[in-house]
Amino acid sequence: MTAKTLFLGFDGADHAYIDAMMADGELPVLSRLKEQSRVFNFENDPAMGAAQFWNSASIGAGPGYHGHHFYMQFKPDTYDVVPNHESSIPDITPFWNTLDEEGYAIGVVDWHRLMPKPMKNGFILDNWLGHDPLTGTVYLPETVKDETRRHFTGDTAGGGFGAFPRDTADEVRAYFDAILDRIDTKTAFCIEKLEQKDWDLFIACFSEAHDVGHYYWHLDDPKHERYDPALAEKTKEPLRDCYRRMDAAVGRLLDAAGPDARVFTYGGPGMEMLVSANEAMDEMMRRIDLGYGAPKTATDTARQGYRSLVPPQLRWKLAPLVRSIRRRFSKHHHASRRFFSVPHNDNSGAVRINVKGREKHGLINLGTEYDEVVREISEAVMTFKNPDTGAPIVKRVVCIPQEFDGPHLNVLPDLFIEWNRDGAPRNFKKIVSEKYGEIEITDVTRTGDHNASGFYWTPASYGGAPVTLPEHVTAPLVAAVKAGRARARRSAEPLSVS
Repeated sequence: MTAKTLFLGFDGADHAYIDAMMADGELPVLSRLKEQSRVFNFENDPAMGAAQFWNSASIGAGPGYHGHHFYMQFKPDTYDVVPNHESSIPDITPFWNTLDEEGYAIGVVDWHRLMPKPMKNGFILDNWLGHDPLTGTVYLPETVKDETRRHFTGDTAGGGFGAFPRDTADEVRAYFDAILDRIDTKTAFCIEKLEQKDWDLFIACFSEAHDVGHYYWHLDDPKHERYDPALAEKTKEPLRDCYRRMDAAVGRLLDAAGPDARVFTYGGPGMEMLVSANEAMDEMMRRIDLGYGAPKTATDTARQGYRSLVPPQLRWKLAPLVRSIRRRFSKHHHASRRFFSVPHNDNSGAVRINVKGREKHGLINLGTEYDEVVREISEAVMTFKNPDTGAPIVKRVVCIPQEFDGPHLNVLPDLFIEWNRDGAPRNFKKIVSEKYGEIEITDVTRTGDHNASGFYWTPASYGGAPVTLPEHVTAPLVAAVKAGRARARRSAEPLSVS
């Protein structure tokens, strides 16, 4: 049995890191695959993160057409912030469901931040061994559950890096070993599925570079302030080891798919040192909206006391409960504000403007008043500096209605405040503004975060336009699937996808 088209997805993988390892003579399977492919390196949509990166690719359209920007979603009717699966985020149909309706046999394993829909001619396995899953594993159909159990009995990395103490080298390594075990487990399952039938399209996605990039960046970068050479030696090059294990997995999957499979490889968004002021976003927006020196709310006072009294390790255990309580308190005072922060990936802060007719208690009229608020926020955030360098902490402000189109812009934040990482020697410890004062930033466990880089390798015969954005992934892949079915009927020479 084979796959006519094989799609390999690498959530959080960084093409520059892959290229550097290849230059060192490593990753032999990926090196051969890249040499046989047409290579596109591109930048993600402005100030976006992983959820948007993968959702845009799943429907072949930008964030205004799917509404995903993060795994948490703001609700304008309640001012609450909830996980995507609990929100009223727009219903979208990924390209594989469209192909499934047309009778193609398709398997999908762990597409990142997927909102899964049943298949008629294949299967979907979601949140099985993915990065920080928000729900339990979804098996469509339910019979897939028994198949996974032949390869997997429990996820010792479940709950994320912060769910257990990670102080000693053995504790740090234990989480990493569990992450590597996921690669082997998923590969074995995918090989079994590939051997069951002829697939028009088989999608196998891995998120281990995402986890390792977030939590082990400081053990790979000697310039990082938290780099510990003794700990790095004991943990054995976690990032490089992760990519080596994925390279071996690709070799096994290529063998299982068969020599005639047309292979697409998609990865990103990549990783770099985390430099972020997201921890300060609530206070920044409060000061800009109300003025520096304005009385703090009860929520602000409680948060400050909590951070000063509760040890960091205990905060991690209490984090889910605290976030829930904080969101419920915040939604009450957000209703009386002109604008406020909402959660987003650490590369950018996100701002929601309290718009009349959109938010339940909207204050700002669209048009001139809205534009004036955008200008006010944009100018204000540029006054904040990094005291380590004297440089602005903000690289650019992205106004969603100006940057994107689509029917679902209203579910996205209004502004992204993209952080300036150029030349920053470390994560922000504090930020300062002559007008808005000084804000200290709580240290975070993650040391690596997403950059804008993505990559897409298509079959060498693909002759389409260059890939420049995540949404451009879909067209050549769908064309290859359809051409693969036609080729099988004709038993003709190798196809050319254009």
